[in-house]
This record gives sequence, C-alpha cells and structure tokens, in this order.
Amino acid sequence: MNLNLNRHLHTPLYEQLYTQIVNQILTGLLQEGETLPSLRTLSEELMISYLTVNKAYKRLEAQGYIEIRQGKGAQVRTKKEKQKAPVKKYEWQKNIHSNIMRSQYFTHRRSFFYDFSQAVVFPGLLPSFFLAEETKKMIDKNKAILTTYGSVQGDEELRLEITKYLKHFQQIQLDPKQCIITSGVQQGISMIAHAFLKEGDVVVVESPCYGAAIDVFLNKGLHIIPLPLDENGPRMDLLEDICQKQIPKLVYVNPTFQNPTGMVMSKERRIDLVELAEMYQFIIVEDDSFGEIYFDHQPLPPPIKHYDSNGHVIYLKGFSKTLAPGLRMGSLFADGHFFDLLYSAKACTDIGSPLMNQKVLLPLLQTKRMRDHLEKLKTALQLRRDRMIAHLMQDVRQSIKFQIPRGGFNLWLRLPDEVDTMELLHRANLESVSFLPGAFCFHSVPKEQHIRLSYSLVSERDMEVGLSILSTQINSMIRKRN
Repeated sequence: MNLNLNRHLHTPLYEQLYTQIVNQILTGLLQEGETLPSLRTLSEELMISYLTVNKAYKRLEAQGYIEIRQGKGAQVRTKKEKQKAPVKKYEWQKNIHSNIMRSQYFTHRRSFFYDFSQAVVFPGLLPSFFLAEETKKMIDKNKAILTTYGSVQGDEELRLEITKYLKHFQQIQLDPKQCIITSGVQQGISMIAHAFLKEGDVVVVESPCYGAAIDVFLNKGLHIIPLPLDENGPRMDLLEDICQKQIPKLVYVNPTFQNPTGMVMSKERRIDLVELAEMYQFIIVEDDSFGEIYFDHQPLPPPIKHYDSNGHVIYLKGFSKTLAPGLRMGSLFADGHFFDLLYSAKACTDIGSPLMNQKVLLPLLQTKRMRDHLEKLKTALQLRRDRMIAHLMQDVRQSIKFQIPRGGFNLWLRLPDEVDTMELLHRANLESVSFLPGAFCFHSVPKEQHIRLSYSLVSERDMEVGLSILSTQINSMIRKRN
C-alpha cells in the first residue's frame, strides 16, 4: 500500500491518510477483505504518531470503508454483497512495494451492456469501413510500412496535416516542427509528468477533473491543489490566491467541454490564465480532447494556446475520441526548451508511436470525408444528449441537478445526498449498467454526490433501457432513505 503524506499542507495528517486509503478502496487497489497494516506498523512506516493512524482508521470504520476486528486487525469492507473468499494465490506479491496509489481504470475491468461510464464514441458512428479500405490501399501500396519504425517525433506528413486540421477547426496556427505524435492524450500527460515533475511539486487541477490525469499526478507523489469551477470555468481569483501562497509548477486544465462537467472556460479566463502563468512562471497543460464536438453552432473561444506568446502552454490534442479510437493517436505541441525535454520524454517512453497507425489517420485528415464525418458525429451526439436529458427529466427530474453541456460526450449529474454513488454503482452493475462515480474526478473525497453519464457509447435503444434501470435504482434508494 503506497501512501504519501505531506507535512507542509494545512490538511491534517490523519485526513490525508483517510483520503488516500479511501481512494485506493474506491478504485480497487485495496479490495474487499484485504488487511490494512497495523496501527503500529503504519505509524512507524509513515513516521507519524500511533494516535494519528488510529484517528484515520476510526473514521474509515465509521464511514463503512473498513471493519476493525479484535485479533484480526483492520480489513477493507465494501458495500458489495459478500462473496466467497478467493484462494490467496500470488499473495507474496503484496510484499513488493508499488508506486501506484490510485487508478480509475480499475472500474473498467468488466464490460457492461449499458455502459455510460466511458467517454467513447459508439462504433457505428465512426467511419470504420472508410478507414479499413484506406488501410488496405496503404499497405498494398507500401508494404514496408509494416516493417518500419516510426520516428520519435512522429511522421512528418501527419504532423503537417494535424496543424492544418487545428487551423481549420480550432482557429489556431501551430508549427508542425513543434509537434510530437503521442499514443493518445493520456500519454502526453504522462510524458509531461515525467519530464517536469518530481515528488512534492505543487500541481493545480480543476475540481472536478479528468480522473486519469489525477491518477498520473497522484502516483508521482505530487502536492495536488484542487481549483473549483463555476459556470465560466476554473476560478482565476482562487488560482491567484494559491499562487500568492505557493507557486505551482503546473496547472492542468481541460477548458472546452471539460471532462467530466462539460463546462466551457470563457475567453476572459483563458487570457487571465496565461497572464497568471507569465506572472508566476508556471506551466499550463491544455487538454483539448473534445474541442470540435460542439452543438447548435455556438461559437467557442480559441484554445488557450492561441493566447500564449512565451511558451507557457503545452497543448494536447487527441483524435481517439472523434476519429479512430483503435489507433490511439494524439499530438503534443510545445515551444522552446520544453519541446526538447518532451522529445526526450517520448523517446524514454516508447521511442515513437507505431508508424502504421499514424499513416492510417492521414486519409481522414486529408479528405473532405473527415469534415463530413465530424458534422454527422456532432448531430448524432447532440441527439443522444437530448434523448438522455429528456429521459432523466421524465424519470428522476426532482432528484437531480445538471447543466446542459454545449458539446462533448458527458452529462454531469448532482444526486441527492442520500444516494451513495458507490452503492448505486454496485446495484446498477448487477443489471449490467455502468457509470463513472463522481468521486473518481476529485483529488479528495467529495462533499457532494455526483455521477458522470456518457451519452456517446451506447446505442439509442440501449440508452433507453439502461437509463430506465438506473432511474429505477436512484428512485428506490431515495424512497428507502426517506
């Protein structure tokens, strides 16, 4: 069990210990029946008092996360139905130290028929036949592509096409020489953490935030500071307060159709963020995974990178969400010395993304087919968004709160306090329904109950059935507690 306490925070040590253990239980790193270290062992390992550990354990027990038994110590207790204890094969592996403190993807190890948990496009909405035909043509024309490594930076032709794509769809002019091809946005985040961040560095993230980004930063042992959002995006007044007390090394934002909330950061705040970065000399990581998926033809502000004149913004653009998930293609843009460091980080990671994957993406970017595809995709996703909202308004209208997203893949719901989202998830899973609990989108245990529903993956028919099941469970839990 990997735990990292920071004595420089205002948060009490017992509270940090409690939060980190809860995160590991919720994400599956600590499983039901697993025994936690004894009070004395943990106090010695973390060099904190016995009473501090005891206070954290008592709170975990009071909240139902662990059970303390005389002579057996503290064991993880989930709200799942009791199952037969598995044979403890590979038990010795738990004695090997791990650096993994949290991973939201433990929740995706099972597949569910009605899957609202993944921000992934329904395969029928993607140009699979076109990609298959173009891939066959490409291999027939150049069979050596299967036996050739790609360069560390990425295919030059693809980098040029990506900059043209971004100029057309995002109104931003970038240099293909400053582009590195990545295996999706997630690899870009990991590369940045590898290149610039060390244990104890201060990182500011939106709250709530894309959970897999939190995983990367938390597993690096960083000091994570959450930055609250409002209807215009991250609060720049609060960020300035943070900077005056403790200047961050990096600020991570997902400004357009933010994951999980669907919020759009205003133009004014994008400019303010760049000005703060210039004043306090920190890095901005801009994650743009959904920027071109907007509805109702509403104008959007350009990416934050557009306002960057001195290399503060590292811009990440993914293509897995909208064009070809199976290729896992993304791009990273950085200027100056940052580019050199990230080039080295990419080399240390995989020495270059697969060349064939890069070449397969080219036809979509070079032809009119791509523009037509995006227009059709936006229309289809908007219809799915509207269908999901209509169903929820009919079945659980009085029980939920949400803002209608102007684009992207996700709907962020606020549930009544009496609905425990982890219990709801368990009940839903039993009927093959899945969603993302809001707890995975916060660094610490949230005070309110949220869930993220993605309307992008399930078919329209399956959406109706899955939402009916979920609505029934929500209403049942509310009646039970009232």
